[in-house]
Amino acid sequence: RVLGLIPARGGSKRIPKKNLQKVGGKSLISHAIGAAKESTMLGAFLVTTDDTEIANAAKALGADVPFLRPKKFAKDTSPDIEFAMHALEWVEKHRGWKPEIVVFLPPDVPLRTGNDIDKVVKFLIQKKLDSVRTLAGPIVHPPLKQMWVIKDAKKNIIAPLFPQYLGKPSQELPAYYLSLGMVYATRASFIRKGKLWGPKIGGYPMPQETWLEIDEQDHLEKAKTLFQKRRS
Repeated sequence: RVLGLIPARGGSKRIPKKNLQKVGGKSLISHAIGAAKESTMLGAFLVTTDDTEIANAAKALGADVPFLRPKKFAKDTSPDIEFAMHALEWVEKHRGWKPEIVVFLPPDVPLRTGNDIDKVVKFLIQKKLDSVRTLAGPIVHPPLKQMWVIKDAKKNIIAPLFPQYLGKPSQELPAYYLSLGMVYATRASFIRKGKLWGPKIGGYPMPQETWLEIDEQDHLEKAKTLFQKRRS
């Protein structure tokens, strides 16, 4: 009862056609599909995209692309809950299948494996959680006291983002984690209510060697270099 969703919108602005860009000899969408196929916990997975080129590439790789995502759910400002609800409703209506868990697999994390997916799903089930997010961390000496925000742009008046940590030795600062979009999962019941997350969210830290998320052009170049080093 676990549905995997690979969201692959076609209108990336920072990296045009990002999901079709190649890293390590394979496109990002290919990496995502390969990991989903390796997973033993996914009952099924599909690619949700508004782009015919991405859809055709995914189909050629053996992925299920049963529809083109409506453009109204594929805008720069479209929240994830919109495409998630659309995909879940489509599966329930056209295939008569009611998943209990939905797993999101963004293509911009090429180091993800099927084993990573399985670990997150098992973690959600075993811990009886509503949702799970993968994390980068712990970051032991965070610059919490070095984070400031501009309160008054005209006068450049600033204030600490975390005043409770100002002046404290670095050794006394708490470790923190960054959200890593490698795998995230949630109970389908919350999506049906229009919520991407339930109240009980678990964090699943990933190994440091997997902390690679491609959002900018320089991230893509670094990823290509990393894969080249791994290959050699």
